[in-house]
Amino acid sequence: MRYIRKDAFTKPRTAADILELALAKEKSSYKFYADLIEKTENPSLQRLLSELKSAEWGHIQRISRKLER
Repeated sequence: MRYIRKDAFTKPRTAADILELALAKEKSSYKFYADLIEKTENPSLQRLLSELKSAEWGHIQRISRKLER
């Protein structure tokens, strides 16, 4: 599993571009943690990853609201 950088050749030009880029990164991180949760059997690690995934979900919601304005 690897963290995907979708911005390798992307140069944001507007505030909306920056928010879209941030949203893509947050979604990628959310999926990354979700995938790790499924692959680990350690309950402590699963709890930590779940907290990190929840934090990413909060970021996704906050950025999405800003894009709706």
